[in-house]
Amino acid sequence: MPIINESTATEVANAARAMRNVAKDVAVEQVKKRKTRLRSSSKTRKSVATRERIMTATSELMVERGNTDFQMSEVSARCHMSKGALYYYFADKDELIQAIFASSSEDLVAAIERAVSEAPTAREALANVGTELVRRLGGGSPLSLALAREVGVSKGSVLPVVSDNFARTIRIIAAQLERAKTEGVVRPDVDSQLAAMFMAGGFMVSSLAAVPSQDARTDCGTFAHALMDLSIRGVGVGETCPAASEG
Repeated sequence: MPIINESTATEVANAARAMRNVAKDVAVEQVKKRKTRLRSSSKTRKSVATRERIMTATSELMVERGNTDFQMSEVSARCHMSKGALYYYFADKDELIQAIFASSSEDLVAAIERAVSEAPTAREALANVGTELVRRLGGGSPLSLALAREVGVSKGSVLPVVSDNFARTIRIIAAQLERAKTEGVVRPDVDSQLAAMFMAGGFMVSSLAAVPSQDARTDCGTFAHALMDLSIRGVGVGETCPAASEG
């Protein structure tokens, strides 16, 4: 007499077949999910690249004209895409310029951090900070043009971005002023935080106010070094200004 009757054997075989089918279905589903993730990742990379291409083309258009008076149709034509495709990435002109401003602001701080890390001395680091500010905030740059528009139309929404990046820049400058103290370039009693705010504001406003010309002062490096020397040496003739409490 067989240990397993025919009916039981059939049930076992059917169960085994069902398990194989389930395993196959699971494997197929996993492959589908993996392909979906890969497609999604590919679409994300493509989407980011397309957004960057649109912002680059728009920045070029702004620099060429010296303002932000462009039409979205001009951007789509320059990017060789339909207006519908353009509006898929940016709802309107304001959103596009806001993206350029945010991206340019982040690029500025990243460039400052990189310039500081490559400087052998604090003095050179501070000059490098100034050079990046002058180069990226100079009149007619994408960042300065976007900033001017954002301040005018954003009703304060741009302030957090400005404040955050300004604070980061101040921290970088303050750290280099502390470093400069150890190198004998800055007096030990100087309030580095206060001095950093003064220098950052001076660099930024001077950069925005600078008018491009053939004068050597408008060369980024020369102009930045002049501002840095003015900040370090001051404008006095050696006399110390009386404290506010003594006035």
